[in-house]
Parts: sequence; structure tokens; C-alpha cells
Amino acid sequence: MLSNQSPAPPAPPAPPSEALQPTAPIRPPALTYQPVEPIQSRPTVSVAERAAMITYLVLGIVEALLITRVILKLLAANPEAGFVRVIYDRSALFVAPFQGIFPTPATHNSVLELSSLVAIAVYALIAWGLVRLIAIFSRRQALS
Repeated sequence: MLSNQSPAPPAPPAPPSEALQPTAPIRPPALTYQPVEPIQSRPTVSVAERAAMITYLVLGIVEALLITRVILKLLAANPEAGFVRVIYDRSALFVAPFQGIFPTPATHNSVLELSSLVAIAVYALIAWGLVRLIAIFSRRQALS
């Protein structure tokens, strides 16, 4: 529906003003140079931190090998299978120092190789000790 209201009256024209006179152009304020700190593209890693990372990487590989060995022994995996043979051969070096500490309980073909579990714990402690020594020596060098 259309309303019967009349449109608003037009705005009165602006009176000519003598106060409006051209002025000088407005210039932006002078920019001051503020030095910016350079952004590092990568965080820096000290030699000690890198050595700790490598130690934990080696530990992770050895631990994965030993855990795989324990699981394969528990599940009575066929030692003639290629993968199983590779795991047993590679991990035998790490388990050898701990053979004979405990008896190896076995039922049917399944074996709980306690020497592998001891090896996992001992190697984890050795790696932790190495990383702590690296941290101690790196602090001493930083202080001197």
C-alpha cells in the first residue's frame, strides 16, 4: 500500500560561504624508521640438544626392534619366515648380554622372553643417563 505522506522537503541549498578557501595540500606525518628485529627462519638447536635427539632416536630404533621380538616370541611366530628371521637376527645382539638372567617361560610354542624385557629397561636407562650427562656437560661449558 502507498501511504499518503508527502515526501520530505528537499534540503535547502548551502549558502555560498566566503570561509571556504583553498588551502595547502595535507601531507601525511613524516614516517620515522624503526628498526625491526630479524625473524629467525628456524629455531637454533645446540649441539647438546642434537646429541640428545640422536641418542633418543637410536634408543627408539633398538626398543622397537626388541618390542617386536617380544611380541613375535609371544605369538609363536614362525622363525623360518623372512621378517621374523631378520628381527631375531638383528635383535640377538642386543639381547645376548641379558640371556640367562631369568628362566624363559614357555607354553606350547609361545615364549615369554624375559631377557628381552630386561634389555628394553636397561637400554632405556642407559639412554636416559647419556642424555643427562650430555645436559650436565653442556651446562658446564656454557658457564665457563
